[in-house]
Amino acid sequence: MTLTNQHIEYEIYCNKLIGLTIISVEYSEVVYSENEPKRWYNTQFDNLDTVDISIVFKTKDNQTIEIYWDGRFYQFGIGVKLNEKSDFSGFQKWDVSNDKLWNNLLGSTINDIKLTWESVTTTELKSQRKETFIYPQNIKISFSNNKNIFVSAAGFINEADKEVYGRLDNLMVTDNEELAKKIGMI
Repeated sequence: MTLTNQHIEYEIYCNKLIGLTIISVEYSEVVYSENEPKRWYNTQFDNLDTVDISIVFKTKDNQTIEIYWDGRFYQFGIGVKLNEKSDFSGFQKWDVSNDKLWNNLLGSTINDIKLTWESVTTTELKSQRKETFIYPQNIKISFSNNKNIFVSAAGFINEADKEVYGRLDNLMVTDNEELAKKIGMI
């Protein structure tokens, strides 16, 4: 797989997160019921969350990082914004800083960012023209305390599923690399 200048520039952009210290984490979710706000991000697996819009980090120096599903390279990839306005509105936010998945990362500094690029080929039905897209499916964020977070543009089709499906408008996030591999996140 050959990355274009646009792909390489995106990797360079994502590397701007290196050196930032996380002080809080929020999830943004669709409001499914205005009468009964509910956290929908929990899954059947320990330390695995499913987030339907974005993950927002606040940093020690008042910067904002947003990780979301994005169509920059292909319809359902990983998007990253640093100090940019979110594309989403009309959602509910949950402070998850003290949740088990995140509380051991507060105060830690991002040491490394690794995007996993995948390719998909689509065929237009009428013309049979094929087009190949290279897009970021996963991101691994490594922290100064030797912990990692894995985020994938993927999700469960049904709540009881044991594997996720990629190319969805949803994020899966975990700190457990073994689990991420087992369910097909990475």
